[in-house]
Amino acid sequence: MRGLSCGRAWVVAGVLAAWGASTGWALEVGDPAPPIEVKEWVSNTPVTVQSAKGKVLVVEFWATWCGPCKVTIPHLNKLQAKYRDREVLFVSISNEPAAKVKEFLKTTPMHYHVGIAASEGAYRAYMAGVRGIPHAFVVDRAGKVAWSGHPMMGMDGVVKKLVAGTFDPAKARKLDELNKKLRAARSFPAAYAVLDEMIEAVPDDPGAYRRKRGLLGRQGKHAEAHALLLAMAKACAADAGVLGEVAAELCATGDLQRRDLAKALELAAKAVELTKGDDAEALAALARTHYELGHLAKAVELADKAAAAAAGDDAATLKAHASFYRAELARRRQDPDAKL
Repeated sequence: MRGLSCGRAWVVAGVLAAWGASTGWALEVGDPAPPIEVKEWVSNTPVTVQSAKGKVLVVEFWATWCGPCKVTIPHLNKLQAKYRDREVLFVSISNEPAAKVKEFLKTTPMHYHVGIAASEGAYRAYMAGVRGIPHAFVVDRAGKVAWSGHPMMGMDGVVKKLVAGTFDPAKARKLDELNKKLRAARSFPAAYAVLDEMIEAVPDDPGAYRRKRGLLGRQGKHAEAHALLLAMAKACAADAGVLGEVAAELCATGDLQRRDLAKALELAAKAVELTKGDDAEALAALARTHYELGHLAKAVELADKAAAAAAGDDAATLKAHASFYRAELARRRQDPDAKL
C-alpha cells in the first residue's frame, strides 16, 4: 500500500507525526481488536487475537520500502528479547508479496512474528484512517485496544504498564481523546494548547512533553524546550527510562550553556537505583555521564555492567562503549596534561 507515508517525526523527538492525519481512525482505545488475518507467516509461528487472550499483544504494520520501519526493527527485536518470558507477543504485518519480505529477512532479522496480510480488507480492519507507517496497536489481555501510534513514541511505556498491571484505561482513553484533538490541530498555537492539556491531564506520561519539545525545537525556542525537558524529568521521576533519556540529553546537547552534568549525574543515578542496577540502558546512561565528567574508571566499570545486562545487538554496542572508555582511560593516563 504505497499510499501510506513513512513518518519521520520520531527522529526529532516527537514532532507531530502527521499534521494533516485523518481524525477518523477505525480503531479507538477500548475497541475490541479485529482478527489478525494472515495468509502466510514468514517468520515465527501463527498468532491470533484469540490465542493471545491473557497476554499483551503488539500488532505493527510496516513495509520493506519504509525507512523508518527499518529503523524500528532493532527496537522491536529488543522488546521481544526483553519480554520473551513475560507473556508479550509482537506481530508485524505487511501487505507486500511474501517473497519480497522473505528476501528482506535474509539481511534484516526480525525476531518476532511476521506475516503477510490476507487481504486489503484484513489490512484496513486495523489501518483504516491511518496515513503513516510504521504504526502499532497494543492490545490488552482482554483483547481490547489499549494504545496505537508510532512504535517508538510511547508504546514501550504502555507495554510496561500492562505487564506490571498498572495500566490505567481511563487515562488511556483521555489521552486518546486528546490525541484526536491534536491530529485536528492546524497551527503551532493550537497544537501547543492541546499538548498543554495532555500534560495537565496526565502529567506523568512523557509523550506530550516529547512532542511539545519537538515543536519548540522546530520553532527555535530552545530555552523553552530545555525547561520542558527538566519538567518532564520532574513529572516522570518514577520512570527510569525517562530519567536516563534526560540525563543523556543533558550530557550530549551541543548547546554548552544548557549542558548540566551535575543534574545528569543525579538523574542517571536515580534511574539505576529505580532499576536496582539491572537495566542496561540506565547503566549506560550513568556510564556516559561519568565519562563526560572525566570519571573514566567509573565509566568503564558501569559500561561493562551495562553490556553484561544487555542482549543481542545492544550488548555488542555497549561492549564497544566500554572498549572506548577503556581506551580513553589508557590514553589519558599517558597524557601528562590529562586530569583523571
